[in-house]
Amino acid sequence: MRFTLNKRARGMAVTAAAVASVAALVGCSATAADDGATDGDVSGKITIWTWNAPGDGLEAAVPAFQKLYPDVEVDVQDVGNPAIWEKITTGMAAGGQGLPDVLNIGIDYMGNYVEQFPGELVDLREFGADSLEPEFPSGAWKSGSGADGAVYGIPYEVNATGFFYRSDIFEEAGIDIDSIETWDQLIDAGVIIKEKTGVPLYNQDKAATEADSAGLWQLQTALQDSFYFDESGDITMNGDAGVTSLELIKKANDLGIVGDVQGSWDNLLAQLRGEKPTAIMPAGGWMAGVMENEAPEMAGNWGVRLPPSVEPGGITAAVNGGTYLSIPTASKNQKTAWEFVNFALGTLEGQKLVYEGGGMFPGYKPMLESEGFAAPSEYFDGQSPNAIFIAELEQDTPVLNYTSDYARALKAYTDAQTRVLLSGADPQQALDEAADQVVQQTGRKLAD
Repeated sequence: MRFTLNKRARGMAVTAAAVASVAALVGCSATAADDGATDGDVSGKITIWTWNAPGDGLEAAVPAFQKLYPDVEVDVQDVGNPAIWEKITTGMAAGGQGLPDVLNIGIDYMGNYVEQFPGELVDLREFGADSLEPEFPSGAWKSGSGADGAVYGIPYEVNATGFFYRSDIFEEAGIDIDSIETWDQLIDAGVIIKEKTGVPLYNQDKAATEADSAGLWQLQTALQDSFYFDESGDITMNGDAGVTSLELIKKANDLGIVGDVQGSWDNLLAQLRGEKPTAIMPAGGWMAGVMENEAPEMAGNWGVRLPPSVEPGGITAAVNGGTYLSIPTASKNQKTAWEFVNFALGTLEGQKLVYEGGGMFPGYKPMLESEGFAAPSEYFDGQSPNAIFIAELEQDTPVLNYTSDYARALKAYTDAQTRVLLSGADPQQALDEAADQVVQQTGRKLAD
């Protein structure tokens, strides 16, 4: 099983070395300055860089936006994912040359761009974007903002963590999933499930052949209001929360209730279809749609609920990936770019069009509260995945501080996790070594 960030949004953060290497590739492509619009008017042409499904959503909002502003042309370009990250990096390394007017940026890239290229993204408070803050989940909003409150992106896709489970397997094992409140209780249930059904509690890529094999640890650590770094950029991955998470993962592995399945999209689908069975599958909320589309024969066998807390009475909500719409300072048509972003993501009319067009789970609260959005699903036997995700996002979701060194911390962690799962290493020692490695690579300090 692959515990993963949003497949559409995920990707390794770009390191400073990579930034330097792609900067030499910058050509003379046209920028937004060539569109002939003035920065203070809502007119002219704006260009948006995104990829397939998010682009479909934005395209769906264009006709209604053009009714408000008939003189505006909106060019939504499917740059591709992950190709978009190198193109953005290239443009930022060249001082904004070649960048469009609007950028679709993944949550795990935002910190990298802000730190590596200060001043290259517009602080959207200039357009009053801070007034939208109460309308979005706190964790998603703050993860796209600077420490000083600067707003660098408006949440587009906001993925709450979907805790998906095989209701038929829990029923066969005689376990009431709703009685499980903590991960320790879940692990105890996993022992019974394995004994009575032969199915592992979950599968994991123990050798970490893919970077997102860290997803389970990231979820459990976020449920303790922690992550790789704190808001100051100091390293927290080896703190109490991180160690507790890796101890839970080791405990389940030592009990023999964790299967070993290499990370790949095909293996993920095999688990959804029951070909490589698993009792649970924590993933982004987008997984609900994937299940319906890719495993229709499993209708009625999958359920969804809030994730268990790590500590009794603790947090049962975490953002599992997402994306933002941002405006580069190189744009010569920032006002028009902002009005489109605000329409698409900050109005109910725009959000409905974007959601219907692309299927990206929104964070805009009026959309979440709109009639029919949380309707029951036949696939999930009358449950409403959207209602579950809304309840999750209504909690004070933790901020995920990725920083520009997320890639290094992620690699250090997955190496540590592999040593724990395959060689029985001590979680505290493994994480201390991983944190020290990040200190040496980045110059960051360990959090107090």
